[in-house]
Amino acid sequence: MHELLLYGQVPESRHEQLLKILAGVAAMQPRHVVERHLVYKPQREPEEPGAHLRRGGTQNVGVKFKQVGQKDLYFTQLVQRLSVEDFNKSETNQPGLVIADGESAPESKWTFEFQDVPQPVNENHGVLDRMTHSTEVLSGNVHEYMAQIGNQFVSEYYQDGHLFVHDNIVLLLHRVLAEPAPATTQSTPKERLPSFDSLKPLDSQGTYVLEAKIRLHDRDRKGANEKDAKGTDVMSKGVEELRRFKNQMKGCVDLTTPDRLLLDTRVKYKPKTLAQPARPGQVVR
Repeated sequence: MHELLLYGQVPESRHEQLLKILAGVAAMQPRHVVERHLVYKPQREPEEPGAHLRRGGTQNVGVKFKQVGQKDLYFTQLVQRLSVEDFNKSETNQPGLVIADGESAPESKWTFEFQDVPQPVNENHGVLDRMTHSTEVLSGNVHEYMAQIGNQFVSEYYQDGHLFVHDNIVLLLHRVLAEPAPATTQSTPKERLPSFDSLKPLDSQGTYVLEAKIRLHDRDRKGANEKDAKGTDVMSKGVEELRRFKNQMKGCVDLTTPDRLLLDTRVKYKPKTLAQPARPGQVVR
């Protein structure tokens, strides 16, 4: 699956105003969305860039071979759908924080999500394009599952916002919330939810982000009545729909394509720090 994306920033002072505008544009009332995001990364560390080129060679110089490239490692997420009421329940009545218990996909509260690095922006399109994959988790301990397939917990945060659907565009006006910095680093997800009021915006100014997104199940599929050289593929239709919405929202919110590397989900290589060799005559303690 691919996603076409545009983003815009909205100051906290204009949040209520924009909610009313989006409700009018989409002809629907906003749907409150609260999510808990658990971030994971592979337990093994990424290789040093270019390391696969230094693994020796072959003396059979007459044989040509294709060099196998280095594989990237990615951060992934588990997303839990919540409500504000879930935060205010007693400890015994809170939803299972890392337990999935849905009998079908619509009932599932947990989703595994992978998002690739967006492709370089095509100047003719003017939108971000990235590959994504999501799977509903129906049962079991989701944290134990992630550990068993070779992932380790990194951090968690919350997302609070309102959702609209306008034609094929999913609109999410939201901001990221987090607990105050903990005294110790977490190695596993928290066993109970904090109070909702204790969560603070990650952005100190309380800025909201408007995400406009179209999901394409087959971005290269051609239309049934293709008549010209440009074609009427699904990708072009999605891009055109986002551009029309961008023009419609001019003067209200500026929708742009941020630097794609701000959405880079690859795990970065960190060189190991080696002890400096002792200088002649230096006493090593």
